Amino acid sequence: MPLLLIILDVKLENAIVTSLLIQTAGMGSGTLAFWVKKRIDAKLLLILLPITIPGIALGAYLTRITGSVHLELFLGVLTLSAAFIFVSTNKDYAEAQIIRVGVKNARKSVWIVSAMAISSGMLSVSIGEWLVPYMRNKFSLHMNVAVATSIATIFGTCIFGSLFHLGMGRQAEWKILCWAVPGVIIGGQIGPRIAERINDRILKEIFIFLLTLIGIHLIYNSY
Repeated sequence: MPLLLIILDVKLENAIVTSLLIQTAGMGSGTLAFWVKKRIDAKLLLILLPITIPGIALGAYLTRITGSVHLELFLGVLTLSAAFIFVSTNKDYAEAQIIRVGVKNARKSVWIVSAMAISSGMLSVSIGEWLVPYMRNKFSLHMNVAVATSIATIFGTCIFGSLFHLGMGRQAEWKILCWAVPGVIIGGQIGPRIAERINDRILKEIFIFLLTLIGIHLIYNSY
């Protein structure tokens, strides 16, 4: 979304569905790569995915009753919030070694994921920025498993989000999709290999820096 809005100057309504379709391709590629490596917690995925659907539908509806300026401001606030969540996460990454979450444990606290999905349906914002630290803190999942399961969940939410927005008459920027989709499919195969070689703390710090810059720019641009 920041790329479409800031660099390519795409109309917000079109940027939302275009972003969702691009993410569908990229996350689908990443999901396949992680599935082959057996990194995804399939049971947790089956619990998370169905509860995101109501939030996605509500978010898609909210785009119809909210002005584009307010949506861009909201996107900036969400981006900064994601950066703050990562900053406030002080748990030693070496402590998180769990690679699978028990079904009973997962069901008790996944309701918040439905609320996260509202932002995905509303602004095509990836819930991974909130889902990964949530999995890390709540379930003490190993970083690779948290990222892999998050990407698989986002893949599902992007499919539903795209269908909701297209059903509401939104138009995608097909020229952008023609070069963006092949790019994210290739990146989806390369990303998992890079993720296994980058130190968790360095990856976190880079992510926080980028989120902060993007969030500040979006908030400034909305005024």
